[in-house]
Amino acid sequence: MTAKTRNIIVWILAGLLAFAFMGAGITKLLGAEMQIKNLESWGYPLWFRFPIGLSEVVLAVALLIPKYRKLTICAIFIWTLVAVTTHLQAGQVSMIGAPILFGVIAGVIFLMTRKK
Repeated sequence: MTAKTRNIIVWILAGLLAFAFMGAGITKLLGAEMQIKNLESWGYPLWFRFPIGLSEVVLAVALLIPKYRKLTICAIFIWTLVAVTTHLQAGQVSMIGAPILFGVIAGVIFLMTRKK
């Protein structure tokens, strides 16, 4: 695979992942009914939507800045672990797919951008 092709794939994956994080973060910050229900089902206080939503928006933006991408991917791995743990503790096994997928996409981006 050429460097140009790899770069295009990385940008597409980073853009899709950033879009997903931005959507999740904004809906939490705006207090969408679905997000309020999620927080309640997880046993989190409602004010948690602000730090969680803000962190998701920051992750979305940072993914699109190549200088910070690897650090952001490390943060996404931590986010993935927290999200999966939260869903498992809430008995929502069927909801762990999205966080795991996000972690896998972040891993692919990481592997495609590492220096050889």
